[in-house]
Amino acid sequence: MATNKTSEASVEDLVTTAVRLGRDLSDGAAAICAGGNSRDFGFVSRTLRRLGDRDPFDERDEASLQSLRGILDKDLRSETVGSERRFFETDADMDGVYGEFRDCPVYSERGEQLLRLLDTLERFMAARAASLDRMAAERTILEMMSR
Repeated sequence: MATNKTSEASVEDLVTTAVRLGRDLSDGAAAICAGGNSRDFGFVSRTLRRLGDRDPFDERDEASLQSLRGILDKDLRSETVGSERRFFETDADMDGVYGEFRDCPVYSERGEQLLRLLDTLERFMAARAASLDRMAAERTILEMMSR
């Protein structure tokens, strides 16, 4: 008899990851006063309050979390201190490596922290969505089995 072993994370693991990343997001935003101005800072703080309290699944936060990315992007743009040309590999063969040069922004120290915060936001949003999807799937399975 063959058994299939899945490496898929459990619901508990997904939820734990979302809770931890939500807390990291809240703490990180507070540490760098994310938002860039008093109005946006207040919005960011209010949006992330429940995440800091380990409540990442409140439906009331959905629209605010979507808006958060734009606010952080705008804040990041204000932290650009210059640009530099970097080589990006696009292909390679026996004759060598091929690529292109691109102008990339250089950020202040706070800008680098904002980049890390944006990465945490992306990972949080993915973990949150995966958790909600898995919970919905399990509810659907239970409903189907009870018919």
